[in-house]
Amino acid sequence: MIANAKALGNEKFRADISKRDGYTVVSLRGEIDEDTAFDAIKKAGGPYIFNFKGLASINSCGIRSWVNLLKELGTSEVFYEECPPLVVRQLNMVPSFLGSAKVLSVFLPYVCDSTEEEKLELMDLRDVKNPAAQVKAMLPCKECADGEIEFDGQPAQYFAFWR
Repeated sequence: MIANAKALGNEKFRADISKRDGYTVVSLRGEIDEDTAFDAIKKAGGPYIFNFKGLASINSCGIRSWVNLLKELGTSEVFYEECPPLVVRQLNMVPSFLGSAKVLSVFLPYVCDSTEEEKLELMDLRDVKNPAAQVKAMLPCKECADGEIEFDGQPAQYFAFWR
């Protein structure tokens, strides 16, 4: 159940905060940068589920701000869901970007062999022990009648953050 939704942010960043099954769900949209303030998120209280589906970019200052937010959340339980490739890159490059959070789901990058467009496929990680082994190299393209999409990268590298 979702209740008490409210939106916070500025013209570049928005955080939609709601409650679901005892968790504070924070849906992030736009850009995380040096101007992003997380005060309202901290005040909302945990445990937290951060949904990254709407995040368009994050710069180095934004990464630092995010890491500081995680430190300030202290012992609150934190989960990440619907992480796009830009977030997965940060998880792999900056271990403190994950902190003690658990990743519930990520978007896998695929490329259509017919149109060469990127397609994202959501992978639920809740009951997965080795996600790299679960990645399918090829899938049917949902938009092309006879095309396929191919995983764009190496699964072991994509899931380097996995513990």
